Amino acid sequence: MKKWLAISLAVVAGCATAPPAPPPHADCAAVKQPQLCTELLQLRDRDQEVRRRWIANRADPALQQEAETVDRENVIRVREIIAARGWPGKSTVGEKGSAAAWTIIQHADAATLAQYIDVMQGAVDAGELHGSLFATSVDRMRVQEKRPQVYGTQFREVDGKMVPFPIEDEANVDALRTKVGLQPLAEYAALMNQMYMQQKKP
Repeated sequence: MKKWLAISLAVVAGCATAPPAPPPHADCAAVKQPQLCTELLQLRDRDQEVRRRWIANRADPALQQEAETVDRENVIRVREIIAARGWPGKSTVGEKGSAAAWTIIQHADAATLAQYIDVMQGAVDAGELHGSLFATSVDRMRVQEKRPQVYGTQFREVDGKMVPFPIEDEANVDALRTKVGLQPLAEYAALMNQMYMQQKKP
């Protein structure tokens, strides 16, 4: 009886053992927190995969719903990470890991983006997040609030061409873009239109 009980307890203990953590992503091997970096990149990849399918077929309501579900679930997890550790910055999860966290917040709803804008500003000031990403978030938030953008990163289609939403100080926008590591507005606009034309090809 005791022998059977010992075996049973061993089986239960074995079942309760957590599965081994997956190996770190190749881009995360040299960072301080490779498992967190790997998780963030997996969230980013999930975000990008569903978006590619949705962009290719925006008329499909099922794809839109799937993208919204992915966004919601990703945001829940990144919220948990930020609440527990602060912004996952370059010094702990590497530049790609930090950018992955930014991608999830950038694709969240307007209220979530506004909630974390100061957190991202602090990460930029501490060298933990690239300034160009933060600039894109600032512009996205301003456009959502129907205010002129600062850096000219947000575009819309007008008469078959991609043009920037109104810019607060367009005469000096390239100087502002340079400060945060963005290319000149004309170059960025040309790239946006090139990508737009490629998406329109059958």
